[in-house]
Amino acid sequence: MTKKIVFALLFPGFIVGACLAFSPYNSLTNKHEENNISTVCTLSMFGGDENALRSCMTAYALQHNWFPSPISGLFSYQTWNGFDGFWQNGAVLETLANFMYYGNNTMYKSVITGSLRDVYSLLESYYPQPSFDDMGWYGLSYARIHEVLGPGNDDPSYGFLYEAKQIYDWIWDNGWDKNVSCDGGFWFDQTQKSKQTVENAQMLQLGSKLYRLTKDASIVPRIEKTWKFLESNVIVSNETYLVADGLRNNCSSDQNFGPTYNMGLMIGGLVEAAPVLNKTVQLIPLAHKIATATIHLATKNGVLVEYCAPNCDDDAKMFKGIFLRNLRYLIDYTKKYKDPIGLDNLPLYQQFIQHNCDTAWEKNRCEPTESNCTVIYKDGKSLHNTTVGPVFGIHFAGPFNYSAPMQQTCVLDLFVSAILENTKCVGSTCGFDPPIPQPSPLTCADNPCPVDQPCCEYQQEYYTCCESTQKCQSGECL
Repeated sequence: MTKKIVFALLFPGFIVGACLAFSPYNSLTNKHEENNISTVCTLSMFGGDENALRSCMTAYALQHNWFPSPISGLFSYQTWNGFDGFWQNGAVLETLANFMYYGNNTMYKSVITGSLRDVYSLLESYYPQPSFDDMGWYGLSYARIHEVLGPGNDDPSYGFLYEAKQIYDWIWDNGWDKNVSCDGGFWFDQTQKSKQTVENAQMLQLGSKLYRLTKDASIVPRIEKTWKFLESNVIVSNETYLVADGLRNNCSSDQNFGPTYNMGLMIGGLVEAAPVLNKTVQLIPLAHKIATATIHLATKNGVLVEYCAPNCDDDAKMFKGIFLRNLRYLIDYTKKYKDPIGLDNLPLYQQFIQHNCDTAWEKNRCEPTESNCTVIYKDGKSLHNTTVGPVFGIHFAGPFNYSAPMQQTCVLDLFVSAILENTKCVGSTCGFDPPIPQPSPLTCADNPCPVDQPCCEYQQEYYTCCESTQKCQSGECL
């Protein structure tokens, strides 16, 4: 996963890679502003589903506090203020789509539908290009958004399913090891120095989902090759059933079984690939073994704990949520197909998720109206210019330390994974979708960049924010 390196235009019709200076927003004229969290989210609107209510409140705080970034006009993709990198802005879209789906609502629908970008716009976010897993998050989110919106609400010639397939093809064309060392596999990035689990499990899941949605038979041989790579290199431990982070140069796993999102992505990939490859008897039991292994081996007192705690970087702060969203996909598969192993495991899965939900709500929540909650904004407050709760810290078991979009999204994934089957949303705020004013143009004189990133202006009306290790020289970040 890579950090933001090159800022590029969100708006079409300008020089590629240039950044028209947009920053803090004009005064907020929002017909929904009179609403607050207690009127937008109620227990009764979700028929008494407590975790749907928690999801609603957590999503409200995420959008109110951090969306959009006050310098969102600098980027060629949609941004939440404070996300550490490009990939997280893609991964959160699947979380929001899942809240719409499981919570049976259309809240923040325009945020989801407004996230669509073509491959070129995503690629211009980085120099020389994003890592392959960075792009994979957008592919997975776009495919899921297509599922949630339905084919009738997605343009077949330029829509979410179309762009998900374009992303898949781009990763395949540029990321697959054409020398087929270690039975192929996808490189982590264009340097071709390592193969990690994340991009390979993503592509197993994305390719299989695309086949399910399109019935494009040309994808199946690629899915077969992707699974062969994962299987032959024993990415899943035959002893613990935890998932390794990647490969060594000798085609053996790196024995790093820590990051929980690897377990989640592998579960999601197996759930999607099993029927495509006609390997349900092999792959679905393996998915359950990974799930139960994670529940037993990556927890403390029944609460999911990331391997790097308490010193996780910003990437890892979202990992637990990615595991949980994919565990929910396994639960959905089990209920749909009456998988016998899954039916036996359902009480374990559901109790585990509920225990984590209750623990996070009771021990890791902070309410700004009641307490002094530390909330991090990398680019300044969002257009609302106020902070609302609930906000959440890094560790489900608490105590609350500070909140940022990474940990807020992680907890939102947790609550969404626990929404009851067939929950309905009733009432006018089920469609809560406040409009977002356009940003107003500024220059470097307005100090639009984070304090440690020099503002670099060129061609008078364009600027970029250099990395903290760079200096602006003659309009270039060097």
